[in-house]
Amino acid sequence: MAVVSLAVMIYSAWSIYGRINQHFSGDTIEVRPVPMPPPSEEPGTDLAKENSDEKPQQEALADQQEEAKAGKPAPAPAAAKPEEGGKVKAVKTAFEYKDAAAKSVRIAGTFTSWKEKALVKKDGVWKTDIYILPGTYPYHFIVNGKNKADPGKPKTPGGDSLVTVQ
Repeated sequence: MAVVSLAVMIYSAWSIYGRINQHFSGDTIEVRPVPMPPPSEEPGTDLAKENSDEKPQQEALADQQEEAKAGKPAPAPAAAKPEEGGKVKAVKTAFEYKDAAAKSVRIAGTFTSWKEKALVKKDGVWKTDIYILPGTYPYHFIVNGKNKADPGKPKTPGGDSLVTVQ
């Protein structure tokens, strides 16, 4: 019983250390999902009848998926190409949170170095705009002092929401 308790304590400490290290490191976490091809519109379509233009795209997608599984970095999105001055341009990104009972709403994420930014209530909806460089970033709302994920957005294993800026 003591060995099991010790193992649980070690695992818990390791898990907490990982989250604290991630939070205080100041680094941004980029999660780039692998794009999936859209499902065929007709259930009875024959793969042999597809356009020849789609086959190279499917092969490139398969290569990207294999590279992602092998741990190789994903290529940068097209929107992340540098502008004329060699700099990547930040994109104005709107965030909204709907909650009639909320008295205060703030947002924090890797794009703000986890510093909280207040949202403004307009017509019953809490809103703010933040300029963010292209990429995928975790974030969460702080509603009345409690962390809340953005409903309808993809989630990280830690429970934060993800925003993708292109």
